[in-house]
Amino acid sequence: MKVTINGKVNKEVLKSILDEQKEKTKVIDEFVKTNKLTNIYYKDAELEYETSYSKPAVKSKKVEVETRWVSKKKLD
Repeated sequence: MKVTINGKVNKEVLKSILDEQKEKTKVIDEFVKTNKLTNIYYKDAELEYETSYSKPAVKSKKVEVETRWVSKKKLD
């Protein structure tokens, strides 16, 4: 996340600006998750935000297979 603030600001103003940007990023992240996007780039006058999500790997279930060996003598 990149935030650009031009000029000199006091601590209270800076804190409120950063809190506002934090809320914007939460909205963007929620939008990405609900719309199943893999990446997004957002830029406005104050905030430049880029994020990407990878789909979690799907674990396959292990299947146990029983093998039985039959000797050649039994087959005759």
